[in-house]
Amino acid sequence: MPKDPIYKGLGDVLGGIPLDSIQPRDGITTKVDLATLTSYNLLPKQRKTIVVPGSPSIWRPPNTPRKVKADAGKYQMDPNRHVFPKCSLEPLFRALSLTQPNMKLNDIDLVTDRRNLRLLLGFVSTRQPKAVRNSLTHNRIIRYMFGDVKIIMRYEVDGCTGSDKDIRTAMPISEVQRTPTGYTVLKCGQLVSPSRIIEIKTGAAGKNLVISKNTEQLWFSQTPFLCAGHYDEVGNFTSITKKNHLKLGTLQKWENSHQEQLKKLATLLRVIVELAKAAAWKKFALVSSENTLKVFGLTNQNDKGLPVDLHSMWE
Repeated sequence: MPKDPIYKGLGDVLGGIPLDSIQPRDGITTKVDLATLTSYNLLPKQRKTIVVPGSPSIWRPPNTPRKVKADAGKYQMDPNRHVFPKCSLEPLFRALSLTQPNMKLNDIDLVTDRRNLRLLLGFVSTRQPKAVRNSLTHNRIIRYMFGDVKIIMRYEVDGCTGSDKDIRTAMPISEVQRTPTGYTVLKCGQLVSPSRIIEIKTGAAGKNLVISKNTEQLWFSQTPFLCAGHYDEVGNFTSITKKNHLKLGTLQKWENSHQEQLKKLATLLRVIVELAKAAAWKKFALVSSENTLKVFGLTNQNDKGLPVDLHSMWE
């Protein structure tokens, strides 16, 4: 077993999905029947709390020029896993159970994060992908059909357009739930319209931030706005722009020019879904290595997984 930390907790290789075995599915591949289901804010780990549906931060760009301190210290790559180490998807299901109490998931094929879909797209594209004020992140959960796979997807939101008063009127806590796993779920905030969601990117002056990897990120979550900030050689932000790339047609152009990769991704997702069905409740991990998506069993099948009380969402 390689010593790379990514292999920690993995057992034997159970199989593999060679890149050259993934063929594009027929027809145009796009997102169909997209709907926003819920959202939540993740509070710091020591509080063991999420706020549902919470609220994104309000986009309020400063006057320019404006100097911002350089990043320093350590940052969590996956805040959800940091706060929920046993099951990083638990807050997603807690938020769903609170705001969509009658929803059943029997017809859902895949529940995942946007990042995982982007990594799998990278695999089939033959490139290597390298109250809420003090919350760590704001996460939204959407549902759509992609190819023949019905997906529930979580993604992190940088902010939203609008004013503070749009949010403030809906911030009192109306319900407090304690979960069997020791976490607190606060019902507070409001589900912000998809048309207000923004993604924030920064780069050196002159750098084009409307590049394929950024557009790809917007496309998977159907995020309309890209807010771009450019800084000079001493760190002063000299320009800040906000553009609705959904209305500009940027996302549709990206989809049209990436049909081959998207068709392959749809094929790969169906293969993964069938693998999961064949494995029943057994847990496995996928690792991309040497043009093959290797399937590893987990050494401890009982250590992690969806809390038992949430299994009722499939009954």
